[in-house]
Amino acid sequence: MEAFARLLAVLAVPLGILNMFGGIISGIWLAILGEWGLIGYGILALLVSGMGLGLAMAPGLIFAAPAAAMLEKGNKVGGYFFGLLSTIYTVGILTAWCILVLVYYTKHADADSIIPVLIWSYGIATGPIVWLAQKDLQSGNEYAMITTFFIEVAYILTILAILLVGVSLLNVLVLFGVVMSIGLIVQFSVAYMAEKSRSYY
Repeated sequence: MEAFARLLAVLAVPLGILNMFGGIISGIWLAILGEWGLIGYGILALLVSGMGLGLAMAPGLIFAAPAAAMLEKGNKVGGYFFGLLSTIYTVGILTAWCILVLVYYTKHADADSIIPVLIWSYGIATGPIVWLAQKDLQSGNEYAMITTFFIEVAYILTILAILLVGVSLLNVLVLFGVVMSIGLIVQFSVAYMAEKSRSYY
């Protein structure tokens, strides 16, 4: 967990800069290139995707409710199992959303616009996820930002892979899968350690 904390500290600054200025810079860049359609679709997606993702993740409560009930009754094995299913479902929805956005925007990019298009798509894909995570954090879900962090890292690594070597859809799926699997391990390790420390008191 110390290694994850150090990684988070190292990446916090570049992620913060990208989250704060990436959309503005890429939006201006796309406007200069005359890509008004991509800008318009992106703004529309930002307006509706937060609610859409929330609705898409709602069925995950089928797993979250029994997980909470089992943990409250002391059934940690059952609680963690259903908690894992709930988290996998949520991660699956968020990953699918990111890949859909990435595929849509890369199909509409050319050699001149690929960089701003990819940066713009990052904001469109991760913006609503950050918003939902902040709402979850305010509601007491202290692990919401872990998933968001790994989603952002996966998306950035995918952008770099596309720009540097070019990747297929299969490679994108594998890259997201690997990064998000690491995120699941970290999230459950943090949850387990937190639960273990609480059991001492």
